[in-house]
Amino acid sequence: MIQAKWIDQALFEPAFINGNWLVHSVFQHSFNLQDPRQDQLICVSKQAARVPKGMILAADDYPALATGLLAGTSLLVQQRVIHFPHHHLSFQKAAKFTTTFPAGTVPFDRELFWSALQSITEKTGIQEAVSATIRSNHPFYDAIDQLCKPSFKEQRQAVAYLVGRGVGLTPTGDDMLVGHLLARRVMGQADTRLVAYLQRRLLTVNDLTTDVSKHYLLHALTGAFNQSALSLTRCTDSAAFSQVIKEILAIGHTSGADFLAGFARSIDQFQNNRNEEFIWQNEWSSL
Repeated sequence: MIQAKWIDQALFEPAFINGNWLVHSVFQHSFNLQDPRQDQLICVSKQAARVPKGMILAADDYPALATGLLAGTSLLVQQRVIHFPHHHLSFQKAAKFTTTFPAGTVPFDRELFWSALQSITEKTGIQEAVSATIRSNHPFYDAIDQLCKPSFKEQRQAVAYLVGRGVGLTPTGDDMLVGHLLARRVMGQADTRLVAYLQRRLLTVNDLTTDVSKHYLLHALTGAFNQSALSLTRCTDSAAFSQVIKEILAIGHTSGADFLAGFARSIDQFQNNRNEEFIWQNEWSSL
């Protein structure tokens, strides 16, 4: 019996105790399972990244389950034990982690974040350094700027541009959008209309983006993010920011960099909007 080491505590909900899951996709370092009843993915990985609906195995245990595993294979789940063709995987006693953003606005030191960002030379999916995010005029960032505006028309145009745009398992536009959604929570910029619109698009329009990217977007809309992203919002000193940013940049080929870019550009735009509103209010009160 193979034991999972870590698991998203959301997988301890009653809906995941029993059932029949399908193997959705298999990769070198992870594979995805799918619960057909809920149309959502469960990510099983040997890597340390703690993601929504994620399960982490010991590196030595991963090949025993992944080798020869084929997409479409049906797996019986009984009392939180998954029956693979040649092995059983239990997640009954795995250590739990959370991927849920805490309720309310959390203090975030933007100045320390900007300072840490200036030294990041790693490139995003659009082949620009993360450090160039704030001053870039690239169309991807124009779309992020549109998302930060109250105009629903502009937000819809931005969604149409970003979702599914780029290459890879999670396209650049989607990773930037996840960063934007976290920035909204950090800055207290909830927008239920935008969330509802994006949820509806993802759930009703076929082939809008990849299944894996859709999974992370839908979770981000409900306030669930990978744990490194959540850690970013709790940093209180330069060393902490540098360490967490390093962890994020290690995610995927450019996924971590794209997420940081979307997050940083959105934080900057929301702060600029606040500053403009403050100036406008002062000018109005002085009349």
